[in-house]
Amino acid sequence: MEILGLTFQLGVFFAIYGFIWFFIDLGIKFITSGAVKSELSNYLVKGVKYLFLVNVIFLFSVSDTEVKIELRALVPVMLILFLYFVGKFQKNQNKNIFLSRMGIQSNAVQFNSRYEMVLIMLSLLVFILFILEPSIAQNNIAKWFKVTIIDIETTAIIGFIFKIIGFFFLLDILTKTMNAFQFIIARIVSKAPSKNKDKFDDFEEVE
Repeated sequence: MEILGLTFQLGVFFAIYGFIWFFIDLGIKFITSGAVKSELSNYLVKGVKYLFLVNVIFLFSVSDTEVKIELRALVPVMLILFLYFVGKFQKNQNKNIFLSRMGIQSNAVQFNSRYEMVLIMLSLLVFILFILEPSIAQNNIAKWFKVTIIDIETTAIIGFIFKIIGFFFLLDILTKTMNAFQFIIARIVSKAPSKNKDKFDDFEEVE
């Protein structure tokens, strides 16, 4: 039950962080006068977004007074983070494929699978870095994100809306986990040798 509660809570945090970043992204576009950015610059901005997301999630996962970080307690958080990033990857990939089939070339929706995978791996490595050096995570920007997310979550109506989003995030994670287990089981069963089949083949040859 604890893992379900953790998944739900992180889903709420992911949604609120995305909501805040939406306005940050609007500010960036306003400052740059909506100029078309290169693919590299877009991924640099996304890298900063992922970096502070991992930073904030780490701050939510540990106590401010905690001296020693227990890796075992943070393993589920890393797993949920990984599934979240994989979900974002699949969403962007499917959106890119759909637009390509429609013959639409949009600079606002640039997708590079190599860059995406690099960002995911770097984000997880940064999370591990925070575990090894927790003091790095204690920066003013990440603390501001944390306080803002808590303020939004505790707001009556808006907070309730994000809790609904967190619930659907929980369902999505459970679905992905079940699909993964089914895929693994199916692969194991398909590779298992079938003795009955061998006997049947031998019987056919004798006839």
